[in-house]
Amino acid sequence: MLVSVRVSAASPCLPQAELPAISGPTLSLSGNAELQTAIQNAAAGTTLLLAPGTYNLSSTLYIRTNNLTIRGNGGSCEAVVLNGAGMDNADYGNAPHGIWTDAADLQLMNLTIQNFYLHGVVLNSGAQSPTFNSVQILNTGQQLVKGNPTQYGVGVDNGVVLNSRFAYTNGTPQTDHGAGIGYTNGIDIHAGDNWLISGNRFENFHTPDSSSWWWNPAVLMWNGGQNSVVENNVFINVDRAIAFGLMERNGDVDHSGGIIRNNMVYYAPGQFSSNRIADSDGAILVWNSPNTVVAHNTVLSNGNLNKSIEFRFSTTTGAQAINNLVDAPIGSRNSASFSQSGNLTSADADMFVDAATANLRLNSSAIAAVDKVSVSEYATTDIDGFVRSGAGKVDIGAHELNALSPPNPPTDISGSQL
Repeated sequence: MLVSVRVSAASPCLPQAELPAISGPTLSLSGNAELQTAIQNAAAGTTLLLAPGTYNLSSTLYIRTNNLTIRGNGGSCEAVVLNGAGMDNADYGNAPHGIWTDAADLQLMNLTIQNFYLHGVVLNSGAQSPTFNSVQILNTGQQLVKGNPTQYGVGVDNGVVLNSRFAYTNGTPQTDHGAGIGYTNGIDIHAGDNWLISGNRFENFHTPDSSSWWWNPAVLMWNGGQNSVVENNVFINVDRAIAFGLMERNGDVDHSGGIIRNNMVYYAPGQFSSNRIADSDGAILVWNSPNTVVAHNTVLSNGNLNKSIEFRFSTTTGAQAINNLVDAPIGSRNSASFSQSGNLTSADADMFVDAATANLRLNSSAIAAVDKVSVSEYATTDIDGFVRSGAGKVDIGAHELNALSPPNPPTDISGSQL
């Protein structure tokens, strides 16, 4: 499978023409009844090709067959919509989630999932190696994507999330859906190994001060997961952007290894109240996650956070912060240890192409960040896939101003590839 990844100023979804070619048997569908019947009866390896339109689901799509693809047949991911009753509508009937699956190798492509009371997609035990490519998941009452564990350290592995958008378009949930108001994340993966989350956009994961939950990471990898790669993503007005680990575990680690690289994180000025700022930690968290690398990220917090990147807990050892461009300190607490090199903590909006739209690519005036550091083996390309200029010094942060041509795209990509 040939995969391309890009980040744009708007939706990161690829046009239909740029998606991988369809292979194997195909069923063309155009209605709810056809879709439910096909999911129950389709053989492994089948692509369910959905005609453009809105599918108002009266029942969650329960996928129990391995190696199914659900793919929209419109020109973009907006053309096919799997729609629920509303994220705060407790009268959801038989559709609390958009999709629930315990089947391996599910592929979701070129469609939108929105307005469900609990989750957009639930990955239960057995749902190994899922792929999301050019999908929008919007406005759900809890996590947009939820990967459930079987037990500590045993969960859904080898997930791939590309070119997709996760967002709240008119605020986070306003009612309690069973765990307190504001209990949400974009991608919440318990005990998952070898996930790749690349080239996506996360917007408006910010709960009001009246919520029970203040600090929900847009991407959360924890509960014994390992070797996650979160790269080339854009985060806009989120309480926390990325967390590898979140809690202490009586001698166990909450996450281990992995790389956080080439991400852009933007907060609008005045986004947080003074109470929220005082209670804040960082945009990128490495908490109880040893041997994690945080390299070439750009964070413009605009005074909303106490730190840009934070390492926490004594079990966080062997971690590194390399060549990050930020406007708030990089630090640690609770006896975490990390090494750092090449970071610049004095970023400001004038350095970027268009900070107000979260385009944190460098402009020609960013002299403090351009050609200042040695290339890192952990991030030889930038957020756009271009090779860092490398022969001498390279730029700090996610974007390389004078980059070289990109390498050929990878083939047969999987979450285990770093």
